[in-house]
Amino acid sequence: MLKPFKVQGIIRNVILPGIVLSTTLQANAAETVKDNNQSNVGETQTAPRVKKKPVARKAQAPLQNNEDVMTITETLPDKKPGSKTSISAADMQKNGGNDFGTIMRYQPLISATGSSGGSGNGKSGFDRSGYTGYNIRGLESNRVGIDVDGIPQPNATGRSYVSRAGLGTFGIGRDYIDPYMYGQVDIQSGATSAERANTSIGGEVSFLPKSADDYLHPGKETYFGYQSDYDSADRSWHNGITAAAGDDTLRGLIAISRRDGQETSNNSGTHDAYPENWHSDAVMSSVIWQPTDEHKFTGTLDYYEKVNHTHYDAWDGSGNTILGTAQQQSNTRRWGISLKDEWTPFNDYVDAVVSKVYYQYTQAHDNTYLPNSSDQMINVYSNYDVDTYGAETSWLKTVGRHELSAG
Repeated sequence: MLKPFKVQGIIRNVILPGIVLSTTLQANAAETVKDNNQSNVGETQTAPRVKKKPVARKAQAPLQNNEDVMTITETLPDKKPGSKTSISAADMQKNGGNDFGTIMRYQPLISATGSSGGSGNGKSGFDRSGYTGYNIRGLESNRVGIDVDGIPQPNATGRSYVSRAGLGTFGIGRDYIDPYMYGQVDIQSGATSAERANTSIGGEVSFLPKSADDYLHPGKETYFGYQSDYDSADRSWHNGITAAAGDDTLRGLIAISRRDGQETSNNSGTHDAYPENWHSDAVMSSVIWQPTDEHKFTGTLDYYEKVNHTHYDAWDGSGNTILGTAQQQSNTRRWGISLKDEWTPFNDYVDAVVSKVYYQYTQAHDNTYLPNSSDQMINVYSNYDVDTYGAETSWLKTVGRHELSAG
């Protein structure tokens, strides 16, 4: 005799385990293949025997004793407001940056202002040739700060003694540098960061001198480099030497540069550039003494001199008549000295304290021999001498995600 068949038993024994099994598989979707195979075996079991297993997380599993541990150290990205661009010494050499203006040749929205020779836009017959400053996003001259190793350079100035014609011409500029002396040029466009005094609203251009740390490292205690260049724009030759030597405690560097050139060609079929003949010399030396891991002393001494001979047309006060030829000799000099101490204790109160004292002396002398409106030859001598000295210190500390600084 056949036993009666009950439909309710099929629903209870088949459908109910299937529902529980589906729920369990969804909760354990992150399990490994081995766990899935074990779940398939559980299909033949009743509902009370189905158990939820923990999700496998390999990242949280403890390391085995025989596994290797790799530690990666990485510098966090320097996220600061503003726009900053850096030009290395290799970039300047590659792009043909051999003077105050050409180092900005390929920088967007940045140019160098000045006169190739003679008067600036016909306003003043005393304007010396050369660059007067930088133009960053439409702001130029003294609205853009310039410093060498943190030492601010003198402002460009006009020549008030030639009355209205000399106002606003910036006949004496801010070209006191030789690019070969510097390992890096930092450009801040617009408002500068709080790390420096915001004396200029257009931006800041900082020239950082070469250092022995740029060329020496463990296993290499000496360096010597020679560079020679020719520029067809002003038919100038350049020869430069860089030498460095030392160890982990005491090391030093010396750089010497010599340039000889003539006027910059304007490629004009109407009026050629006024004749010029110039030469410049630059010497820079730095010494680093690091007696301990916490203290690093750096002393820097640099000197720059440029002599320029030129002659150009001398105009009357109205700018309508050429009176004759003006001859001018321009002498530009700058020398500076600085001493910096970097203290890095990394204790509970301070990470680093950087202190610096400096002194700089600049000269811009012009001797001009020219005719006046009375057909007489006169000699005009002008000089613009500036002494700059100061001391600064800054305190740095990192607390969690915050960087604190004071100075």
